[in-house]
Amino acid sequence: MRIVEFQFVNSKVPQFVNQHRGVSSTVKLSVSKTELGGSNPSAPARVLEWVERQIIEQRESGAVMGVGTKKMANTVAAANDDSFGGRVKSFPERTKAFYNDVRTEMRKVTSPSRKEVQATTAVVIVTVFLFGVYFFVVDNVIGRGVDLLFRTFK
Repeated sequence: MRIVEFQFVNSKVPQFVNQHRGVSSTVKLSVSKTELGGSNPSAPARVLEWVERQIIEQRESGAVMGVGTKKMANTVAAANDDSFGGRVKSFPERTKAFYNDVRTEMRKVTSPSRKEVQATTAVVIVTVFLFGVYFFVVDNVIGRGVDLLFRTFK
């Protein structure tokens, strides 16, 4: 098995990390692909080629494949088979992967506390009240203006 080490050589990343520690606890970073440069639909994704290359390198080096790598290899192999039979064969694997992804994402979901719910409910009630008063005033001003116009040009 090959071990890969990453080193920061002539990089400003460690300095940036040290200067801005704790930002992740106060700022919600976006997970949108479009805000991070997005993807180019006219250029095909190269992920499958990379995965296939990694699998071939591991086989040639005699490395032992982990369970996740084997599953990924099976999914890649099934994804390359575009025939109807290949899609039918890969359906259970794709369905299982989908539900595993759903389970992983659902673990990340958090429910608001009672205090947060009360605070946001209070904000909504106050905002609705203020908008109600605003529209009441605007409606009366416009209504009286129209009545004045009709009485003037009667």
